Amino acid sequence: MENIFEGKTAVVTGGSSGIGEGLARRLAEEGANVVLAARDRAKLKKTAEKLRGIRPEGQYLTVRSNVRSEAQVESLKAKTLAAFDTVDILINSAGIGAWHEIVDMPTREWNAVIETNLTGVFLATRAFLPVMIQQGSGHILNISSVAGKLGFKSGSAYCASKWGLLGFTRALAEEARPHGVRVDALCPGTVETPFENSPAASDIRLEVGDIVRAAVYLMTLPKHVRVDDIVMYPQS
Repeated sequence: MENIFEGKTAVVTGGSSGIGEGLARRLAEEGANVVLAARDRAKLKKTAEKLRGIRPEGQYLTVRSNVRSEAQVESLKAKTLAAFDTVDILINSAGIGAWHEIVDMPTREWNAVIETNLTGVFLATRAFLPVMIQQGSGHILNISSVAGKLGFKSGSAYCASKWGLLGFTRALAEEARPHGVRVDALCPGTVETPFENSPAASDIRLEVGDIVRAAVYLMTLPKHVRVDDIVMYPQS
């Protein structure tokens, strides 16, 4: 271990499973203090125990938080700052899908996807960005998808949320750059996780470790290097 994130504090939404958990594990391995945010308290506890097993001397905080709730996101911020005083890395990894053709899409499922995958990123970013601006440094990494580049049958809500997320990421990057805050997006194809993928998803899948390696690459680039986003496809 190189401890490349030694002393850094990272907040990971959706940190109790899948890509979020994989990123939290790598951050812990590399010396970061990790704040895990997700909706399932039991999964959060289990993931935190895994992190302690990897690096017992690390500091870990679990916060039950639904990114769709402004109040819960503000509580996440307050608890994070009370524990660690600052935030150096924000990874927006919380996400859900709903797979229906447009004529059959229930409004409540459409809203849930947009509010989680797009509005949730906005709320978390709005909460933590001022802290990064004040300290003159930070990194925000948004987990988007190839669905933010392509449209596919039954994926209207998910595609709309991920296309929107890329637009949000580009605008955020322009606002944050003058303050020393880096913003990036990762756009993976189908990944082998507990996430319920679209029926149209490929049977050939990326591994969580692939996403983690790409994320570390982005988080360790020199400040003068700009990357709009990284698109990752599995291949046979």
